Amino acid sequence: MSNSNPVEVEAPDPAKKTSEILGPMSEEATVKMDLQNENCYWNDAEYSHGDQVTVDGKCYECSYTRWVEVDD
Repeated sequence: MSNSNPVEVEAPDPAKKTSEILGPMSEEATVKMDLQNENCYWNDAEYSHGDQVTVDGKCYECSYTRWVEVDD
Protein backbone atom coordinates (compact mmCIF):
# COMPACT_ATOMS: atom_id res chain seq x y z
CA MET A 1 0.00 0.00 0.00
CA SER A 2 3.06 2.26 -0.17
CA ASN A 3 2.31 5.58 -1.78
CA SER A 4 2.93 9.25 -1.20
CA ASN A 5 -0.74 10.10 -0.75
CA PRO A 6 -1.87 9.62 2.85
CA VAL A 7 -4.98 7.54 3.42
CA GLU A 8 -7.77 9.23 5.40
CA VAL A 9 -8.60 7.06 8.43
CA GLU A 10 -10.90 7.18 11.45
CA ALA A 11 -9.58 7.90 14.94
CA PRO A 12 -8.08 4.81 16.58
CA ASP A 13 -10.72 2.43 17.94
CA PRO A 14 -9.56 0.84 21.22
CA ALA A 15 -11.43 -2.34 20.26
CA LYS A 16 -9.29 -2.75 17.13
CA LYS A 17 -5.58 -3.39 16.60
CA THR A 18 -3.63 -0.15 16.18
CA SER A 19 0.15 0.12 16.39
CA GLU A 20 1.80 2.54 18.82
CA ILE A 21 1.42 6.19 17.78
CA LEU A 22 4.34 8.52 18.43
CA GLY A 23 4.75 12.27 18.14
CA PRO A 24 7.28 13.92 15.84
CA MET A 25 10.74 12.39 16.08
CA SER A 26 14.16 13.86 15.54
CA GLU A 27 16.40 12.59 12.77
CA GLU A 28 18.62 11.11 15.47
CA ALA A 29 15.98 8.61 16.54
CA THR A 30 17.08 4.99 16.66
CA VAL A 31 15.18 2.00 15.33
CA LYS A 32 15.43 -1.70 15.99
CA MET A 33 16.51 -3.24 12.71
CA ASP A 34 14.82 -6.54 13.59
CA LEU A 35 11.52 -4.67 13.17
CA GLN A 36 12.29 -3.33 9.69
CA ASN A 37 10.05 -5.83 7.90
CA GLU A 38 7.15 -5.60 10.34
CA ASN A 39 3.97 -3.74 9.39
CA CYS A 40 1.80 -1.21 11.21
CA TYR A 41 -1.89 -1.51 12.01
CA TRP A 42 -4.60 1.14 12.22
CA ASN A 43 -8.04 -0.07 13.31
CA ASP A 44 -7.21 -3.62 12.16
CA ALA A 45 -6.03 -2.46 8.70
CA GLU A 46 -2.44 -3.44 7.87
CA TYR A 47 0.00 -0.92 6.39
CA SER A 48 3.57 -1.32 5.12
CA HIS A 49 6.66 0.63 6.16
CA GLY A 50 6.44 4.12 4.62
CA ASP A 51 2.65 4.16 4.23
CA GLN A 52 0.96 7.31 5.52
CA VAL A 53 -2.44 7.94 7.07
CA THR A 54 -4.17 11.13 8.15
CA VAL A 55 -6.60 11.60 11.01
CA ASP A 56 -7.89 14.80 12.61
CA GLY A 57 -5.56 16.93 10.49
CA LYS A 58 -2.40 15.03 11.47
CA CYS A 59 -0.34 12.81 9.20
CA TYR A 60 1.39 9.66 10.44
CA GLU A 61 3.88 7.41 8.68
CA CYS A 62 4.39 3.71 9.34
CA SER A 63 7.94 3.37 10.59
CA TYR A 64 9.18 0.07 12.01
CA THR A 65 5.86 -1.07 13.57
CA ARG A 66 4.96 2.39 14.91
CA TRP A 67 3.11 5.42 13.59
CA VAL A 68 5.31 8.54 13.61
CA GLU A 69 3.75 11.97 13.21
CA VAL A 70 5.12 13.76 10.14
CA ASP A 71 4.70 17.26 8.74
CA ASP A 72 2.28 17.35 5.83
